[in-house]
Order: sequence, then C-alpha cells, then structure tokens
Amino acid sequence: MVRNRVLYGLTVLACFGFSMAYYSKITQILLFVVLLYPLLALIMVILQLIFAKAEFCADRIVIQKELSFGLMIRAHNPFIIPAVPMELVCSLPDGDTGLFAEKRLFISLPAFSNAEISVKSLHRFRGGFTCEIRKIYIVDPLRIIRVSKKYECSIPIVFLPRRFELDGSIFQSAVEQSYAQKQLHSADKEDFSHVRDYRDGDILQMVHWKLTAKQDELMIKQYDSTNDLHAAVLCDYDQKSDAAGMARADMVIETAIAFVKTAFDRGIHSTVNIGDLSGKPPFIGDRGAFERFFDMMSVMPTDLETEDIISMIDRLDKSGAAILIIITDKLTDELIERVKNAAQQVTVFYVYLNLSGQSIEADLANERFLFVNVMGTSEDALKTALAQSITGAG
Repeated sequence: MVRNRVLYGLTVLACFGFSMAYYSKITQILLFVVLLYPLLALIMVILQLIFAKAEFCADRIVIQKELSFGLMIRAHNPFIIPAVPMELVCSLPDGDTGLFAEKRLFISLPAFSNAEISVKSLHRFRGGFTCEIRKIYIVDPLRIIRVSKKYECSIPIVFLPRRFELDGSIFQSAVEQSYAQKQLHSADKEDFSHVRDYRDGDILQMVHWKLTAKQDELMIKQYDSTNDLHAAVLCDYDQKSDAAGMARADMVIETAIAFVKTAFDRGIHSTVNIGDLSGKPPFIGDRGAFERFFDMMSVMPTDLETEDIISMIDRLDKSGAAILIIITDKLTDELIERVKNAAQQVTVFYVYLNLSGQSIEADLANERFLFVNVMGTSEDALKTALAQSITGAG
C-alpha cells in the first residue's frame, strides 16, 4: 500500500507538471480528477465499511483436540463497489502451531456478493475457547485508502480430550482381590445376592449358618461382585497457563477418563476427585453419567483452586472403595508412604505421569501397589506403562 501511495503522489506531480506545460481544460480536468479521487475513495470506502459484515458459519463447534479441521467464515459485501480485498483480523487456532493466534484473512468480494473462506485450524489442548473476528479493513480499488472498524463476532469452540482405549483385563486381578476383601468385611451382613454349595478354598466366615443347619450341608453366601465394586480416582489437577502446564493437565484428565471408561465397561462404578472443594466428586454409574463427566472434564477451567494429592488421599474414605487410582506427576517419599498405607486396604494403581522422561531411582516394582510409570503424553505411552506394571506385578 505504501508503494501505491508513492505512485499516486508521482501521478499527481506528473499531472500537475503536464497541466502547467500544456494549459488546457483537459489537463485541468485530469488534474482535478486525480486530486479528487482520494476524497471520493474515502467516502466510498467508509460507506462500504458501514455495510460490510463477516460471521462464522456455525453457532458452536465441538471437536477433539489435535484434530485438524476447516473453520468456515462468511463475508458479505452488500455495496455497489467491489471489496478488493476485505481484510479480517481474527483470533483463531492456528493449524501449524496448534495455538490461538491473531490471523489476517483476505477476501476479494465483487459488488453485492458473499464469499466463504475455510481456515485450516487445530488446537493442541482441550478446553473451552472463543474464536473471534475483531476488526474489518476495507481498501479502495487503487489501494491507497485503508479504513478499519472494530467488529465483534465470536463463536464458542470446545476441544475435547482424547479417549484412550485401555485393556479391561487390567482390573481383573484387582477385582478378584477387592471382591475377596469385601466378602470378608460383609460376612456378617444379610445383603448377599444368593447362596451356593461349599467349595474347597471357601472362607468359613462366608458360611450361611442358619441355612447350613437346616440343610445339614455347608452353604456359602454369594455377593454380587458387579454392584459391590467401586473405584475412587484421585486426580492431581493443577493446571498452569503455560504450554507445559496445559499438556500436563490434559494428560491427567485423559488418563482419568481412560480408567473411568475402562472400569465402567467392566461394571465397576467410579467417583472422580480432582481436588475441587467447591462440589461433590461426580459418581459415574451409567452411560449418561460418564458422558456428563466427560463433558465436564473437557472444559475444566485453568484457574481452579485444588488441594494437593496427599490431602485427597488422607480425606478419602477407603472403606467405600475397592480400587484406588492415583494420577499424579509427583513422586515423593511422603506420597509413596501414603500409597503404601492405602494399599493395605484397597487395590491401588499409582499412575505416575513421568512427562520429563527421567529415570526413577526408587524400585517400586515389588510394592503392594501397581506402579504405572507413564513416560509421555500419548495413548501408547499409557498402554505400555500399564502392561509393564501388570507384568512386573505378576
């Protein structure tokens, strides 16, 4: 545009010199038209800018993070003068960096026309964000006049966390161990589902003595393992606004979702505690509850005040859970001691998000709990760590 203005200035000087050398009505009219053009162009551009519009083609977008998509924007030029081009200043997720950035879009519009443009977009982190069109620029056909106006058009966009698929067999040994513990604790209660004949290896505390006396055969109380089992998931959620903090928080959330879904598919109910003291931890007992939990975790705010993971373990009522899943990026002596104590009552998965990839000095393979050393932020990293922990425990 600077070059066009320089050329226009040279044209004015040339016309002025031509009118002085060849004094006539034609040269004077030519000079007058050249001098008058900026004023007429400014008026036309301002009128065009008043009526110009731009908008997003959707009311709301929900899409998985790290998935490339085309963000559609529609521009309107309801004026008699072409917009060549119309410039839009927007805040959009950049398809190359995967972060929100200011982008300038150029759209050429004939008179009385509309046009749509698709912007390659992608975002690396889950959460709720807002795409905005902040300003519109209009230039004249000779590109020497440029006028702008502030513009307010936005669209909410939610980037969903990834859904990791874990092998349901990871809970098999935990289910058996926890079920046996629950049988011992519930032996004196009359909440069993049915009775059966005695088998070698059955615990005497599970004998139904009244029915045994009547039938003169040992009868064993049988409990419904599906309804008895319950998993408590503790998430060390402490999201920072920088890229590393957002990646860490996303991995905590995605790991929690993966364990909850795997447990739900195995008939195990779950409660998930992210350390938020303002509300009751959600209970996931059916498909609808899981989807609501997934939606809530998708838009978890960055400024949420949470308690530390050790306090969450201390406050947990371990008598109500058969499986305890701890998801954290911390590995301290104090935390390991808390996990050891918890493992005396319930089956514990200590999921350590080792995002730095550093080696671990302590040998936790032979502890009572299952230590899951996740070295990365991918689904394969989580699956590999789970397989190694179960193999080591076996």
